[in-house]
Amino acid sequence: MLRPAISVVIPTFNRAVLAVQAVQSVFAQTFSPYEVIVVDDGSTDNTNEVLAAFKGAPNFRYHYQPNSGRSTARNQGFSLAQGDFILFLDSDDLLFPDALAQLYGAAQNSAAGMIVGQVQFADEQLKELWLLKPSRETFGRGQLTYPSLITGRYFLLPGAVLLRREVLRKVAGFDRTLEPCEDYDFYLRIALICELTCIEGKVLQYRMHGGNTDMTEIYEGGLKVARRHLRLLAESESIPASLLRASRANWMLRVADNNYNLRRNLEALKHYLRALMLQPALVFDLRIGRQILASLIPVSLREGLKSRLHPNKGLADL
Repeated sequence: MLRPAISVVIPTFNRAVLAVQAVQSVFAQTFSPYEVIVVDDGSTDNTNEVLAAFKGAPNFRYHYQPNSGRSTARNQGFSLAQGDFILFLDSDDLLFPDALAQLYGAAQNSAAGMIVGQVQFADEQLKELWLLKPSRETFGRGQLTYPSLITGRYFLLPGAVLLRREVLRKVAGFDRTLEPCEDYDFYLRIALICELTCIEGKVLQYRMHGGNTDMTEIYEGGLKVARRHLRLLAESESIPASLLRASRANWMLRVADNNYNLRRNLEALKHYLRALMLQPALVFDLRIGRQILASLIPVSLREGLKSRLHPNKGLADL
């Protein structure tokens, strides 16, 4: 077998049927050579049995470990990987057939350490719901920047990001203490040290289902990530002053938005105002102005108004 150019690492836990579909989506790729590494994080279902069908393939490896969390599983997968490029794929998601070809092709024409593709969000029947792609703010000339990734207007998801091995060696792995937002932290830490570039093509089908992480956990996890990155920025001596200020302002906005969605008006208001102090030009951002005004309204009254005006939307949709 040829040495793989790309290693696809799939952590899984008690998702036998979905894990098989994820692996099949990799074997359906138009690109080669690649390898698939499934790290079974202590599954108690029949994951091992159903994946046995792939074990005869020379580019497939199955590794079982006691349940330690998806961060540990991803890190273990990287330690086993042989490819010059690494792609982490969650076991409930699917790659489009030309995903690796698109990402690898872009990597050959760029010095970027991280190559990012578009994500199709789909329901459980894999019917398209919406498409996640960089906005004009984040896309620009094809490059993403750390400050623009902080706010969550565009976010990086496992399966849509191809990473150079040499870049991964420069950062610590996934941090299980930050779950369920460990991937958000991980990709942002990489964005601090390397160039990112995007392609205008769908690479990942992100499946929405009942097992997706609860939004409250995501908001709380995002606050943990924010605290970590604000410390990293404070300790950094190499980040340009303009980038540092923009990054800090965007973290304040992220913290404010998360607190707003967690119904913590005072904390939200405090951080919106801190963002304005760091970046006064944000005063012209209509969204921020609306959020500041909304934070002045008592939560019970605000939710009552929303339920009347938008009966089909939840708090996080508004």
